[in-house]
Amino acid sequence: MINYKSLLASVCLAFSLSGTAMVSAQAPQQQEANFERYGPFFFFPDKPELLIYAGQVGANDLLNLKKALRENPAINTLILSNNPGGLVHIGLVIAEEVYERGMNTYIPPDSYCASACSFVFFAGKNRVADGRLGVHQISAPELSGEQAQFGVSDIVATLPKYGVSADVLGIMFSTPAKDMYYFSPQEVVKYGINRTGETQVASAQPNNGNGTVPRHNNPASPAQAPQQAARPGDTNANPQQQHNAPSAMPAMNDEDKAMNVAALMIQTGSANNDDAMAFVNEYYADTVDYFKKRRHKAEILQDKNSYFSRWPVRRFVVDESSLKAKCENGLCAVYGLYDYTVSSPDRNKQSSGTSNFTYVLDLQDNYRIVHEDSEVVKR
Repeated sequence: MINYKSLLASVCLAFSLSGTAMVSAQAPQQQEANFERYGPFFFFPDKPELLIYAGQVGANDLLNLKKALRENPAINTLILSNNPGGLVHIGLVIAEEVYERGMNTYIPPDSYCASACSFVFFAGKNRVADGRLGVHQISAPELSGEQAQFGVSDIVATLPKYGVSADVLGIMFSTPAKDMYYFSPQEVVKYGINRTGETQVASAQPNNGNGTVPRHNNPASPAQAPQQAARPGDTNANPQQQHNAPSAMPAMNDEDKAMNVAALMIQTGSANNDDAMAFVNEYYADTVDYFKKRRHKAEILQDKNSYFSRWPVRRFVVDESSLKAKCENGLCAVYGLYDYTVSSPDRNKQSSGTSNFTYVLDLQDNYRIVHEDSEVVKR
């Protein structure tokens, strides 16, 4: 089994693990290290199934990734090494490339992948985070306000397709852009962040390397997956499993997408007042059937702002097992339950309980809410 620390140490000959770019004066070191560089991607010929992605997510990364994969078709696993993220829209398109190719993703120990890099990690067919995985709200200064909101819609529609739970999305969208939420090892297990199983790789072509991809021989024991999953380069893995053609992941239907969007909408209410209001502004259509009355968006925003001001500390957790949806004629009705705990330190007040909810979402308008109702069922 490969020692990833020694493998990554080889990369240090060209750049520091903080992602500092190699300058031209270091070209002799590149030859000594025996690797090929494609922008922030590093390929080691003696490990032909691996590609290291280090440094920030930049404008030309997709072109560099495609070139690396075209010239080295045996690559099946992307190693995310100390990648702090960067351009949101590039992270999304790289993630889609990884997903469509059926590639695997891996964060080594003593390394991290955060922000836009997390999109790439989640896209892995098999994915293992032995290092730190960080998420937060979308922050895209390179985009206009309207385009940034479109990025939010992209994330809402795309990440569930990668098997990212509503709980993870809720954490992502309730963590301010200036902060970073790193999942603990316990949370990695709890939220099903690692995904391992029968190993299948991006290319069906024979591979002369001994590497494999993260896998787990006992899917029934998710709590042990991080320890038992084989890492890239594990020579004990079954070679027959290394080169199966990838099977397509089941496509999400409109009902599944609508349930994920609805759960995310509720859970982002846990954010601070300003951020929660920004999401509310994005989620609602211009006019809404709002608690049995027809309301303009401005009235809804005023009502939500009053609620957030009254209860500035909030925690909403959706019961995913309760979610049901039905879609027809471009509209999706979503039903479910969520637990809430809200408080006002200034007023020394607190309230908690369980509420049901009903949303109707307009698929033609980026899943915006056109109907909302709810009722407390337990205090």
